[in-house]
Amino acid sequence: MLNPFIDVVVPAAGVGKRMQLNYPKQYALIGSKTVLEHTVDSLLKAPFVGNIIIGISKGDEYFKDLPLSQNKRIILGFGGKERSDTVLNCLDKVQSEYVMVHDAARPLISVEDLKALSEYVDHKEVDGAILACKVADTIKKVENGVIVKTVPRDDLYRAYTPQLFNTALLKQSLTKAYQEGKCVTDEASAMELYGYKVAIVEGRSDNFKLTTPDDLKLALILLKEI
Repeated sequence: MLNPFIDVVVPAAGVGKRMQLNYPKQYALIGSKTVLEHTVDSLLKAPFVGNIIIGISKGDEYFKDLPLSQNKRIILGFGGKERSDTVLNCLDKVQSEYVMVHDAARPLISVEDLKALSEYVDHKEVDGAILACKVADTIKKVENGVIVKTVPRDDLYRAYTPQLFNTALLKQSLTKAYQEGKCVTDEASAMELYGYKVAIVEGRSDNFKLTTPDDLKLALILLKEI
């Protein structure tokens, strides 16, 4: 790898309606810090993380007031209509050969999981990797409110972040998906569309995305234990 560090893109332009707040959920407080600050703090604990490019909406009124806005390792990017647009915008500011993309609302990412994922840099058999967690619950397929099938869960995983890819390949895949009007829900889905192989790295289950008010309460408890 040419650059020993890995830059991280953090899309943070969403609203998060299910959090039931009148401001974006990445600015919700967990203790004395916002969700976004906790997430960035967790990423910066990894010694191989380079710059962090945070993609915010153009009308964002909150980021400038955070202490991390003055951190020299934080680079500001701007959000687009969809998450994939935000990531694509931010990739222009990435300086490393490989890049991780991490959700702003996953503040509990561990250094151990980051390290395990980083080991897929320059992997010969796959084109990238994502953190994921095996599905533990029984999965039901439902039509019109009625169960029609129990889906085998042996090979099912919940896709987490960060997700790690060669910067140029990810940019190429996201650009092509945008041009072709393809819907991509995460970076791996863009890579999969064009035949790239993506590995699964089993990570900790507490690396969940904060979505509801109850998630904030749980995150506060867990962060106190770290």
